[in-house]
Amino acid sequence: MKALRNQSGLALLSALLTVALLTLIVVEMTDATFVHSHLTRNAGHALAAQLLARSGQVGAREALRQAKEDPDIAAFVDNFIDGPPLSLPTAQGHLIQIAIRDESGRLNLNDALDNPEPFENLLADLDVAPGILQAVQARLEADPENNLRNLSGDCSLPMPCEPRPGELQSFDELRTIRGVDEALLTRLRPYVTAFPRSRGNKKINIRTASPEVLAALGCEDVESLPKRPRSEVDARAWADNKPCAASKLKVDVLKDSKLYTIITIATVGDATQAVESLVEPRKGPLTWKQRPVWGVGPAGVP
Repeated sequence: MKALRNQSGLALLSALLTVALLTLIVVEMTDATFVHSHLTRNAGHALAAQLLARSGQVGAREALRQAKEDPDIAAFVDNFIDGPPLSLPTAQGHLIQIAIRDESGRLNLNDALDNPEPFENLLADLDVAPGILQAVQARLEADPENNLRNLSGDCSLPMPCEPRPGELQSFDELRTIRGVDEALLTRLRPYVTAFPRSRGNKKINIRTASPEVLAALGCEDVESLPKRPRSEVDARAWADNKPCAASKLKVDVLKDSKLYTIITIATVGDATQAVESLVEPRKGPLTWKQRPVWGVGPAGVP
């Protein structure tokens, strides 16, 4: 009788262990399936957001192209160049934001070596140490024997790198210069840009230039300039008084700016993707890159 009870106890224990093991297997399989499903959904959302951001790039570039020919489209586009981003919800409940910067309203850093005075004025107004300008000039200097190059001999990135001397290809290349951090980039972005000088000219568009940029150029009476975005009539009326006559760079009302930066941010589900491109509307994108989501968001696009 005692042996029978022992056998029954062992059978019950074995059954309980089997049920526990099967339960654990089911739980693990369910959890793995849930994780796989979640990752698959996130990957799908990320891909959809990337495609949506890229479609926004195409739409914005086409709007800029048509604005050269259609005054109504030009008036619409003017409302958000260098202004708050345009937010467009889709029929599926997704969101895309489009921001356009007119690069001709900013000082091109690639001019800092040949014409440093506007940059000296701007950095002094922004209370930025003049050593930053020297480091930029050292980066621009293509002659390795020039003493300027010693000022930026160390790369600022947290990995070994050897920045290519010569013209900056984009504003983000400032990150490779020692002494330039994210806070400084944020302060400089509204006023300076960087693109090869062969792609643009030295004219500054006062329709989109900030008062700080015009003051750095030596323009006077910038307080009376209407707020951006400025109409061509308002900008021309201000320019007729020749407040920038002493400027070393040509300051003019440019009806047909050549270069723009387009930033598109798309959100699908819990995935957000950002794409930035430098474009010449009649010729297409000159540079194209995925951009980290941090630093760009619904509150505004720097």
